[in-house]
Amino acid sequence: FSEGPPPGGGAPADGSKQMRVLTSEGLKFPQGLAVDQYRKRLFVADPNLGFLAGYTIKHVSDGLQVSKMWTAAKNVEVRSVAVDGLGNVFFADEPKQLIMRITAEQLDRGDTTPQVVYDASRQQEVSAPGGIALDNYFVYWLNKASGNQVGTVIRAPQDASLTNSTAAGSGLHVVNLASNSMKCYGICVALGNIFYTDESRSIYGIPRAATARHNPVTISSALTEPRGCAFDGDGTVYVADKDQHAVYQFASNMRPLSSNRQLTKAADLEGAYGVAVYVQIMD
Repeated sequence: FSEGPPPGGGAPADGSKQMRVLTSEGLKFPQGLAVDQYRKRLFVADPNLGFLAGYTIKHVSDGLQVSKMWTAAKNVEVRSVAVDGLGNVFFADEPKQLIMRITAEQLDRGDTTPQVVYDASRQQEVSAPGGIALDNYFVYWLNKASGNQVGTVIRAPQDASLTNSTAAGSGLHVVNLASNSMKCYGICVALGNIFYTDESRSIYGIPRAATARHNPVTISSALTEPRGCAFDGDGTVYVADKDQHAVYQFASNMRPLSSNRQLTKAADLEGAYGVAVYVQIMD
């Protein structure tokens, strides 16, 4: 996979800087990416590896380097991965129809046995789960099978035991936020909004505070094979387009959500799939 340094001053990427290879050793078909910037960890979802790959990020004068690959979670087929502010890593095992996690504590002690959080055999809203995203309370995932029936975008508590809460209005249950697409790939949380991509052409948005099925807004249909997306923590969302071999960007700080947003190329990258934003935090 590759690294593309943004321009100085924290501005969005402008497409003028060439991507460079960060590492390729040991990877076969990398797809999802997630960054824990506080702990300087990079996670790569490569379904052909049979485990979730991890790297330690190192700062050098001209950019970034990563350590040798290490195993974050064993015996899994991972295509998407996300990490929250506490260092907990969630990922989807699509063939087994599982939403799984490795906690920050497990990572610190080298425990690579993942925990099952949601299972299709017990939760109908898990249906060949694809893209995954987190905040510090909820896990969000996309379904790649029967999304129109069981839900395209699903929100659930990170702690599955809380779904049994009987407290009125607690909101701690599995919620179908949208059912507009049969098969989706990439999802990212950007302040008050959630953005996600379908199999071809479109990226959609829904309010993060939605508590029931919401009418999604088509942000753009100018893509051809959109895949992963990532929020930069400020006001820009990046989305990878596998077919156009590029990463695009758009301004995400919109209230309310609006359609037909202009997409600007941020970088050229052959077969672009997963995308993540890393911001250096000074020690």
